[in-house]
Amino acid sequence: MKSWRVGLLPALLLVSACSQETKSTPETYLLTTVLPSPATPGSEVTVYGRLPAGSRGVRFGEQTVTGTSVRDGIQVTLPADLVAGLTTVTVPGVTGSSVSLDVVPRLDRVTLTGTDVRIEGAGWGGKTENVLIEVNGQRLVPQGGVVLTAPVNPALGDPNGTASDLYGVFNVRVVVGERASETVAVRKEAGTVTGQVVRPLGGQALMVQAVPAPRPPQPSATLLIPLAAEIPVTGLRNTRVLAALGIVRAHYASIQAAQAALQVLSASGLHAEYDAALSVQSEKMMVTGVNALQPQALSPRQWFWPRLGIPEAWTRSQGAGITVAVIDTGVALTHPDLQANLWPGRDYVDGDKTPSDVGGHGTHVSGLIAANGLVSGAAPQAHLLPVRVIGPAGGTTSDLARGLIWAAGLDETDPNPHPAQVINLSLGTPEYSDVLTQAVKRVLDAGVIVVAANGNDGGLPYSPANIPGVIAVTSMGGPETLYQPSYANRGPGTRIAAYGGDLNADQDRDGEKDGILSTDLDGGGKPGYALRQGTSMAAPQVSGIAALLLSQGAPARTVKALLEGQATDLGVAGMDLNTGWGLVNALAVKADAPQTYAVALNTNNRVITYTRTLDNKFALHSLPPGQAVQVVAATDLDGDGIVGEAGELRSAAQPITVTPGGQATATLTLAPADGTGALTLPK
Repeated sequence: MKSWRVGLLPALLLVSACSQETKSTPETYLLTTVLPSPATPGSEVTVYGRLPAGSRGVRFGEQTVTGTSVRDGIQVTLPADLVAGLTTVTVPGVTGSSVSLDVVPRLDRVTLTGTDVRIEGAGWGGKTENVLIEVNGQRLVPQGGVVLTAPVNPALGDPNGTASDLYGVFNVRVVVGERASETVAVRKEAGTVTGQVVRPLGGQALMVQAVPAPRPPQPSATLLIPLAAEIPVTGLRNTRVLAALGIVRAHYASIQAAQAALQVLSASGLHAEYDAALSVQSEKMMVTGVNALQPQALSPRQWFWPRLGIPEAWTRSQGAGITVAVIDTGVALTHPDLQANLWPGRDYVDGDKTPSDVGGHGTHVSGLIAANGLVSGAAPQAHLLPVRVIGPAGGTTSDLARGLIWAAGLDETDPNPHPAQVINLSLGTPEYSDVLTQAVKRVLDAGVIVVAANGNDGGLPYSPANIPGVIAVTSMGGPETLYQPSYANRGPGTRIAAYGGDLNADQDRDGEKDGILSTDLDGGGKPGYALRQGTSMAAPQVSGIAALLLSQGAPARTVKALLEGQATDLGVAGMDLNTGWGLVNALAVKADAPQTYAVALNTNNRVITYTRTLDNKFALHSLPPGQAVQVVAATDLDGDGIVGEAGELRSAAQPITVTPGGQATATLTLAPADGTGALTLPK
């Protein structure tokens, strides 16, 4: 018993000593998180953690802010001048512990003045380093401090990029370093001054079906490689130098081998691409009852020509002296309606000079341009230059690019004695090709007019229709009720519409479907006639009307503007993504008549916008709301883009103020001009 008591005392002393040592150890403080995160300057956040009693100060980077103690933390307002980014947060008295707060910029107000965007908010601390303003995806370098301003590309509000003010819906955000603010949508409504113009669709917007996302490049076994590049040889079957394009076409044993070669070239910093597949899309229906002894047996069934004003246009010109290239599936070289108008062409499918059509598509397209027989083209006296780039197995963009360069007379290795003034492309691909884009640019730079079909899958415009400078054509149906068939591609880049037909309709109940009638091949591959539908049929109507304008003496540089400016407006007023500028109109585009323009001016006498008149009526859109403008009418006799010169006609200026989204009317009386009020129209 005694020994037990002696042993217990040291143990009790040890427990007491340990208890005293624990009580003397200082408490450990730490920070755990900041919420909410991310946060914007000027907003409230709470810093959580194990904090010293009564703590109220919080440091954000180099700035200290006093807050309010709450349970397990401190509630504090972020400094208004805090710069967006990842900020270190500490609390005095808490050593060795910090947390990070993601700070994003804040937009308080966005205004559009003219073509400048102005934003107010926080997150950049009054400095513009590493700060960008983003407007509809366009990134701008701002100026200013707390309030930022930047000029916006007018093309965001005006497809021609000539507007002096911006109107529409604009999505704006500010980007500081790698942090972006929330997007703010700004709507700026424009005003309209109009004559009493009633459009065929009554001003109702056309419905657009959902469109698929652009298809990524599809691998193929053939690559297009710059001439100077060292070509990877693994799996290489053969090569062909395409000197006119400055490239080599390299064919590999498999798609996998071509993919590997493309990776090698890309790693070397060289641009190469797959030779993309090219196709035509149209549905066909043969016609019956053709009698060679009755020359007018078929032409009345081309219901679309009178509706485009073609018969009256023929009283001025039928396209004599103009060459239109049809780059397609070739042409039926012995077709009686086409034979007299054919120049010798090229066949890039078989590699010869006999571009014979075996499918009928190119023959149908050619007939809509320059047929002169049982059926008629828009320009029956124009010459056709057939270029075959698509065969039964399809075609490639490299052959199309070669055909473009040759048709325009730009291939020095193979001179073309009959270069085209107009090129029709009723074909396309959903894939982007730099080789094709550069070829189109060369042709356009040479002054050749390029017309292309949008495509027929109900989606976005195909290439080359979507290449800037090309007249991209979509389809309309008829003959009685004007509408846009579901197959017609539309969207950004669409410039104009023409009749593409609809083989599922018979509006006039004549027993024949409302397709587009033209020359074609019969079931046995012999010359015949057929109905087809598609944007492939709409594009050659525009090409033929372009030939009529050229044959009347219109400068090539003006033809695109003439076609678009005189188109019959459809649906939404002005240019829209469904039908562009509207339905092509051969009756209105008289190159031998002076053009009359309606022009809107600001108070500094600067042109805001302008339009050509049609039947002495006009509609001016995108006018600055709530601001005084002057509306003037004037003529351009010599086509130099300057209206109201001495000897021309000009009206007095009529002042008008239009409310946001509102409409006003004006009557303008022309009188001989002395030249003092001449106006230069922006290009």
